[in-house]
Amino acid sequence: MIVLLAILLIIVLGFTAYFIIQRGIGAIYSNPLVLGILFFAVIHLLLPLMQLNADYYRYQEEYHSFTILLSILLVVIGQFVYMLFFSRFKLDYYQVFKDVKGRNKELSRILNMTILVFLVGAYFSYKNLSVILSVGVSEYLRDRISYGQGKGVQMLFAHWSYLSVFIFIFCYFLATQKKLKRKALFFTIVSIGVSATYYILNSNRNSIFTMLLIIGGAWLINNKMLNTKVNKKQAKIIGSIFLLLIFAFTLFFNIGKERYAIYASRHKEFKYSTVKSLNGAFGNHENILWLLENDYENLWGQTYVAGFTNFVPRSLWANKPLGAGPKLKNFIDPGSYVAGGKKNSSLTTGFFTELQMNYGIVGMVVFPIIIAVSLGFMLQSLNRSRYIIVRMASFFIAIMFSTLFYYAEFLGFFSRFIISLIPFFIIYFFISIRFKFKSSNTKLNTIHS
Repeated sequence: MIVLLAILLIIVLGFTAYFIIQRGIGAIYSNPLVLGILFFAVIHLLLPLMQLNADYYRYQEEYHSFTILLSILLVVIGQFVYMLFFSRFKLDYYQVFKDVKGRNKELSRILNMTILVFLVGAYFSYKNLSVILSVGVSEYLRDRISYGQGKGVQMLFAHWSYLSVFIFIFCYFLATQKKLKRKALFFTIVSIGVSATYYILNSNRNSIFTMLLIIGGAWLINNKMLNTKVNKKQAKIIGSIFLLLIFAFTLFFNIGKERYAIYASRHKEFKYSTVKSLNGAFGNHENILWLLENDYENLWGQTYVAGFTNFVPRSLWANKPLGAGPKLKNFIDPGSYVAGGKKNSSLTTGFFTELQMNYGIVGMVVFPIIIAVSLGFMLQSLNRSRYIIVRMASFFIAIMFSTLFYYAEFLGFFSRFIISLIPFFIIYFFISIRFKFKSSNTKLNTIHS
């Protein structure tokens, strides 16, 4: 089994290396399939390999070899089907942003609107940090779900601070006026500082990782030198990126270690290893193993409905559907998650786990087709827009569906996704209205003259 997983990982690395050699390191972002297959490999190939090697599982001591093999085959087939249908759309984000550099008036308006978005995000980050610091970081981490009860929207709006980073850095790269570039760079640095402080204090490793991903995406896609065949300069930059990845992993490891220190204080035998660190962030594949070996009832879309109803406060709808994380927690340990209760803990599900929970193993193979086609059509349509902010939104969506979507619970992903799209809609609305108003005035002046 270890040999099979190792071979599959080598195939993925070969696939990635081919794109990088042909198109440069920027290919990781210019083609969403490359980033997607890398995240798929981490979650469904690398982590299972590490768990097998370390003989470490969270839910039960061991799984049957056939179960492990079947789980790998199901996700590989599902991912292959997804890639087959998504590849039909031939998306290339390097080409999408190739012709928009230097549109300084439009970028200036985007930048000014994004400052307002950032201030909203910074305000809600401050509100959430006030709660964390008032009870103490350790106490907060013991029961994050309870402290966040009833504050879902407040916590989601805090994510506008890291979304602002994405737009600010894009404005910096696309602007050609020095004054505009300096302004964009200043707010990029400030928004990174606010976001990083907030996520480190609330021990949100995945959000830090997402922020680093979108910063890297904005940099790589706007750097022409990184979107050509690999050369010596690129090789040096690739080396620097690997050093940054090592730094990032060290940061995530230590944040995770602090979080689990609370658990370790009650369990002296607990040791925090590398496999446990990665498993805490990306260890979704064991969900599939447990579901294959244990009885459960298909949910037939309940967890997806929960995503759409998440914006309704539970105080107004006490029995609204639970998301996949709490559902899975109660599958494994019945009654352990009680809506509105204290000391609740949930589980992170991910794309393939949630399909399995709702539609069984058939859903894991069939539904990726629907997701691939729907996403491909949406991104293709957005990329045709003449507005820069719409193309930025498309790139942001592509990154989210190539990364977070693979390992997040749908309810959490969908809620953050919708809240994150609101600033793009607001900015687009004000910019498009202004352009239409200006165009109408131009036509009237032409008629009168």
